[in-house]
Amino acid sequence: MVSEWVGGFMRSLCISTFISFSLLAICFSQTCAQYLTPATIQGRVVDYHTGEPLQYAHVFLSGTRIGTVTNPAGRFQIEHIPPGSYRLVVSIIGYERAPVDILLREADERTYVRRLKPVIYQMNELYVGNLDNRWERYLNRFERLFIGETALADDVAILNPEVLRFNSRWWGRLEAEAMAPLIIENRSLGYRITYHLEEFRHSGTRTRWTGESHFEDMTPVNAEQAEVWEKNREEAFEGSLRHFLLSLSQLQLRQNGFLMYEQRRDMHGNYHRNSFRLNPARIVSRLENDHFYHLNFNDRIEIVYACQSEDPRYPRWFNQQNRAPARVQTSYLQLNRRPVTVDPNGEIVETYGATRFGYHSFQRVADKTPKDYRPENYHPATFRVENCRALQ
Repeated sequence: MVSEWVGGFMRSLCISTFISFSLLAICFSQTCAQYLTPATIQGRVVDYHTGEPLQYAHVFLSGTRIGTVTNPAGRFQIEHIPPGSYRLVVSIIGYERAPVDILLREADERTYVRRLKPVIYQMNELYVGNLDNRWERYLNRFERLFIGETALADDVAILNPEVLRFNSRWWGRLEAEAMAPLIIENRSLGYRITYHLEEFRHSGTRTRWTGESHFEDMTPVNAEQAEVWEKNREEAFEGSLRHFLLSLSQLQLRQNGFLMYEQRRDMHGNYHRNSFRLNPARIVSRLENDHFYHLNFNDRIEIVYACQSEDPRYPRWFNQQNRAPARVQTSYLQLNRRPVTVDPNGEIVETYGATRFGYHSFQRVADKTPKDYRPENYHPATFRVENCRALQ
């Protein structure tokens, strides 16, 4: 079964405060969580050695559409940031990137001074290489593993694949590095993505990668294209791991179209579903005064999203070519450490904190929406699915 490591971009948090179930239910109410006061970040970007300000440095929060550039004095300010865990990234040609993991709470106001070290790029390393037929095969494989094989992936393109270098010393394994940021156009969702790939490894049936990405909204050619993009974004969000974790934070799984079951492993290492649905309150513990929560369970959980059918390509990807697409989407989540922390954006804070299997693993970069994206008028405490037969 193919899987993908998932997690946020934060280091592990040393948070251990728990509260009782009664307080949990109160704090997960709509009144407590619906309106979070946004945070603000400001600061300055300068040369590491001279202290001179750096103008036009790109400052962004990884995985979001949130970002800005520095002014002539090297200063920047980003407002209206939803509370959560982020990686603040500063990038400018000729200097090393300077990422820093930050945890923003309600109404936080943070100031950062980032000192960037100059770096010399060898341009022949960036764009000249042995781009032969073998490289082309590796590129095709990389795109299937990284971009994905869903219907949305057909309209996703890496505009500068020549910056990629591949290593496949062992049969079935593939490693990739990017000598410059990948520029990706997702014409299915209407995003242009700048992706700083840090690590990509595939071995056997497991793929994992980390990187820093910034999303930009593309400009639609007309109202019809804008409508298609918004429809595709909503469908990509609904049923996703982020949608599930946001719904779990409000203890509103069924109302959002999800069913959840506990899976136990037998003495032979095989997983079996518990016949009874798992109560979300058993695996969720809210962190006091923080709008974050801990997620903690043994073995793994089965997640059924009952309001969308499988992509027709999923059975083939899952090596079950002879069956028709199911009317529901079934995924599995396993923790690599216990507990993991989930932020208000539905993001697992710990890098590689969990592994996803099944349908959530089928969805890759082509199906990913920014951390700050929500469907119009969406809130997990008030959202209700319509015409979801499997839940009726």
